Amino acid sequence: MRIPSLAHWKTSLVQTAGTSLLGEITLAGTISKSRGIRRDEPRVFGQWAIVYLVAGSGNYHDARGIDVPLRAGDVILVFPEVAHSYGPEPGGIWNELYVCFRGPVFESWRDAELFDVRNPVFHWKAPRIGLEILQPFFSKLNQPGQSMLEAVTMWQQILSRIFAPRSAKGAREHRPAWFLQAVDLLERAAADDEKMLRSIAEACGMGYESFRKKFATLAGEPPARYALMRRIERARQLLVRHRFTNKELAEMLGFHDEFHFAKTFKKLTGKTPRQAAMFPPDA
Repeated sequence: MRIPSLAHWKTSLVQTAGTSLLGEITLAGTISKSRGIRRDEPRVFGQWAIVYLVAGSGNYHDARGIDVPLRAGDVILVFPEVAHSYGPEPGGIWNELYVCFRGPVFESWRDAELFDVRNPVFHWKAPRIGLEILQPFFSKLNQPGQSMLEAVTMWQQILSRIFAPRSAKGAREHRPAWFLQAVDLLERAAADDEKMLRSIAEACGMGYESFRKKFATLAGEPPARYALMRRIERARQLLVRHRFTNKELAEMLGFHDEFHFAKTFKKLTGKTPRQAAMFPPDA
């Protein structure tokens, strides 16, 4: 596929076929004058996607509370399990290029913190330059004789160019020992109330208010929300693997009751626990 010129952007689609043990590219293409995804109807996509805004502007919002404006040259990394919305302001322009993908090799990018759910939107390159980098991948995608393994390998090379500036920046950043200790404690926390947070602040040798402010600066979200999101993520993983009831999950994960758990789960993931169990992200 030849990527359209910026002056003559159009909607086009590359359909892919085949699988590999590492993963697969499920869909790729371009959209002209997209309406995006409505904020009042957020989507949980169920797989990874890169959305590259090549013309126009708009906004991104997700269930983690991230709400940021976008401009041409920005990239959205869609996480499989995160309810999100994006698109132009009413009457605005939104031209995009996208690639959808899934599989264990891409989960390893998350494990290595190259895919950071706290920062799903960032500026990459001016569209003219970015499209030049992407064109070889689109030209070879789904050509006769090309295997899905080759396509996945090529896409990882592109991802390395998209995320290289971010990973380099992350390598330069020093995360204080207290922050790493706090993250470890919050990951294992069975609650997100003030009593629990005060105990973690004390364990880190900090006052409560100072801990809250400094953690939010480094993590991009307050410690209470960080702990809550970790509990919801554990619930999602348990639902994929076992047939737990809402009551059982609420008790295991420290929610007030099954109704509080179900309401919170739906608010943060866009699905009810039952829907998440029936349609796991990697389905």
